[in-house]
Amino acid sequence: MSQNATEWNWDFGDENTSNDQNPKHTYYTAGNYTVNLTAINANGTDSKPATITVLDPVLPVPTVIPVANFNANPTSGYAPLSVQFTDMSQNATKWNWDFGDGNTSTDQNPKYTYYAAGNYTINLTAINANDTDSKLATITVLDPVLPVPTVIPVANFNANPKSGYAPLSVQFTDMSQYATKWKWDFGDGNTSNDQNPKHTYSAAGNYTVNLTAINANGTDSKPATITVLDPVLPVPTVIPPVANFNANPTSGYAPLAVQFTDMSQYATKWNWDFGDGSTSTEQNPTYIYSATGTYTVSLTAINENGTSPTKTTTITVTQQSSSNGGSSGGSSHRSGSSGGGGGGSPEPAKNVEVKELSQAFITSGKNVQFDFTKNATCVVYVSFDAKRTFGKTTTIAEMLKGKSSLVSELPSGEVYKSFNIWVGNGGIVTSKNIENPVICFKVEKAWVQDKKINQASITLKRYSDKKWKQLPISLSGEDDKFLYFTAKISGFSSFAVTGTVEKSSEETVTEIQTKSNTGTINKNNTVNKEPEEPQTEQKNIQGKPGFARYYGIVSLFALLLYLALLLYKLE
Repeated sequence: MSQNATEWNWDFGDENTSNDQNPKHTYYTAGNYTVNLTAINANGTDSKPATITVLDPVLPVPTVIPVANFNANPTSGYAPLSVQFTDMSQNATKWNWDFGDGNTSTDQNPKYTYYAAGNYTINLTAINANDTDSKLATITVLDPVLPVPTVIPVANFNANPKSGYAPLSVQFTDMSQYATKWKWDFGDGNTSNDQNPKHTYSAAGNYTVNLTAINANGTDSKPATITVLDPVLPVPTVIPPVANFNANPTSGYAPLAVQFTDMSQYATKWNWDFGDGSTSTEQNPTYIYSATGTYTVSLTAINENGTSPTKTTTITVTQQSSSNGGSSGGSSHRSGSSGGGGGGSPEPAKNVEVKELSQAFITSGKNVQFDFTKNATCVVYVSFDAKRTFGKTTTIAEMLKGKSSLVSELPSGEVYKSFNIWVGNGGIVTSKNIENPVICFKVEKAWVQDKKINQASITLKRYSDKKWKQLPISLSGEDDKFLYFTAKISGFSSFAVTGTVEKSSEETVTEIQTKSNTGTINKNNTVNKEPEEPQTEQKNIQGKPGFARYYGIVSLFALLLYLALLLYKLE
């Protein structure tokens, strides 16, 4: 970049020089070097210095890849299972966790809870700028163990068939309650500890079979007789079916769940009639009777050779009386008071539009919620905190066609729905057994709009002590179709959802004018009534909504001013 130079003399500061105009020079040792350029022409010379800084060479960094590793604590347990994952990887800067149930995390040491039983494969991917590495492990989540009530076993069983020709193969089906172990004595010197053993009698005779049901609290035994006949030859080629069955239980409080066990011979198909209009073709159906009554159950057995004569039995479904502790309001259901908790429903079937059942386990110290997932009624769920264990329990929500037969009259206001709620088979809904009962219900937005209901006026009323009582509610949510409310209650019985129709602007103005023209106050603080305004005046106001609103406000203001002047004179 020199000017007017014809020659150049470079001194690179490391004892090397050059006369090139634009030289290239390499420095091999770290240090600060003073470079000097001397520009030359026929008229003289000129110099310019500069400094070159050479640093020590940077050694290459070795390529370090990550090594994935981790610890899980615990690696197995009952649901819900909370697991702490601790990263033990080397050289990692990022972490990707796959918990095996569709959920992931990028935390280094995440804590994760598994709510469903199963075997889950955990994968940790350790990452740095050079590479990735993965490590797998398995978490085993078991079904939760529910507490077993302190009860002694009740031995019971079914034998199919109970008689026949030798060799006779008999299937024994355990029907005991609360048993954890079983001891069978087949009466021919043979025994078994299976729950549902199958045993073959090879010789004719009468054998007394005995089942001993066992649990940690005690034992119970049940005998039965098996009759084995000498074989008769030849065996007929055409064997019609023989219908037979067992029902357990055959009586109890509504809602009553009955297990029907087929004991028919030579049947390939089954037709059940439960006596209330419902049927089934299952071999061993379970059926729930929700209404009280006596039902005749019949079974017809079928095979390719024909149909058996019908076999029948009777199921008796009763209502739990309030004397057994089932009522939270102190009266039985039939009295029309609070009811609450008695088994089944005392409401006549002809008055029920639709009903829905929900089942849940009631465990002491736990919150229990009965969800009505079929959306058959306006009830979304019922919940409370359990203070005692009752096991599997059924709750009924029934929406009524009109007024419940258990109440004297419908509550005031516009009624959206009337419904009943009954919990359990009796003895459940008391302050000794539950607390904090809550109902969640829904109201159609279309009803609110069509009936011009003031949304703030929507409430839940409960029939108790022969009158309707309003319950505090809160809006818990909404969707395109429904408003959802929750209400804290004191018991379960008959309920009604009501609302108030909104007043139009004309009705509001008329009401204000009526109050403002009732009369004047005299010195003795009594009212002197003034003549009523002509009817034509009110009609004119209603015909002009804008003027009516203005006139009502002016009238109210005039009344207030008059009262102020009157009080001033009295003073």
